[in-house]
Amino acid sequence: MSDNIAQSEQQQFIERLSRQSTGLNESAFVTSAGGRTIGFAAKVISKFDYNHYNVKAVEVDGAGSIPVVVGSQVEAVNIAEPFLSQGNLPVGSYVIIFKIGEYYCFYAPV
Repeated sequence: MSDNIAQSEQQQFIERLSRQSTGLNESAFVTSAGGRTIGFAAKVISKFDYNHYNVKAVEVDGAGSIPVVVGSQVEAVNIAEPFLSQGNLPVGSYVIIFKIGEYYCFYAPV
């Protein structure tokens, strides 16, 4: 019950602020900690097809250390390369992977 009251008061406060403001109106939203996109470092193991590559996650222990390959292999898309032509990213490259929807993606210009 108190959560509903607090939420209602917050909504009313935001409405009052938006009515009083002059000029630019801004809006924002907050997601839970689990709702954000998390990236991880990976190494390109092989080329799959077009701009799709097989990658494995790597663990970086500290500055100057060699990244260690861990985990299982996944297929990821290099969005820096055209979707309809063969990719040219060299095997052994390190990239940062993000999971967007059901795809693993990275941006690595050649």
